[in-house]
Amino acid sequence: MASSHLLSTHDLSREDITSILDDAAAILPSHASLRQIDPVLAGRNIVLAFLEPSTRTRLSFETAAQRLGASTIVFHATGSSVEKGETLRESLRTIEAMGFDALVLRHGQNGVHRDVAQWSSMSVINAGEGTVQHPTQALLDASTLREHFGAIDGRKVAIVGDLRHSRVARSTADVLQKCGAQIGYCAPDELVPTDAQFAEMQRLDSIHDCCEWADAVYLLRIQRERLAADVTINDAEYRSRYAMTVDLARAHRELVVLHPGPVNIGMELDGEILDDPMCLIHRQVTHGVAVRMAVLQRLLHS
Repeated sequence: MASSHLLSTHDLSREDITSILDDAAAILPSHASLRQIDPVLAGRNIVLAFLEPSTRTRLSFETAAQRLGASTIVFHATGSSVEKGETLRESLRTIEAMGFDALVLRHGQNGVHRDVAQWSSMSVINAGEGTVQHPTQALLDASTLREHFGAIDGRKVAIVGDLRHSRVARSTADVLQKCGAQIGYCAPDELVPTDAQFAEMQRLDSIHDCCEWADAVYLLRIQRERLAADVTINDAEYRSRYAMTVDLARAHRELVVLHPGPVNIGMELDGEILDDPMCLIHRQVTHGVAVRMAVLQRLLHS
């Protein structure tokens, strides 16, 4: 990566992606705990500003930074001057003036990270943006699949669920396609994406078709908080067409299952599958720390 920021997967070439995954693999031996590495970011200060709810991504970045020796502070909009009417720009300029080197930012507005990067001297790292981007999630997904299969090139990945509102679907599809994967998608009409990115992808009719076609099934939750008021989803109908059930999993033992979390057990996934060897969801979490360590090291270690 030539930039001091990580704003979008669209800024990454296949070579960039491979290099980050190689760095993460060096931190993360196969099916073992994270390696202890030198605190190469000792003296660096990172602020974690999550202006939308997050558990996995925030903890993963905080863990990654601390393993590298950096100091971290979590900024919450709740209880801050933002609630008193201060603009995001002024809040972040105040943080910048305190001597922070990097800003890990999650925000619900599309385009905000690139705007911040244009004026901030901090390295800006996109930890989730609106409905369009989640680059480190995409990289950890690719890292998990590469570890499991040995290579991503030629693999088929079906993304199932609420693609219309999913930044994960957009960024992960972009990264996996750059790595040579074929992407299919499956969703109810109300949740089908309308942007050009998916126009050339294969649409699959149901999760049963996905299981026949794919090597990996990537499940997404329904983002009910983003649904239009006139959109209703019938849970029973959804499960019959789009959920990974125990019976379906038993019939397709060659598949692997991924999910960015949080998982709505009993909706898109039966709980028993979480403990099945075909499920890579918890392994994704471990890869998340390694990938974010690789990204932070690349941007901040000089």
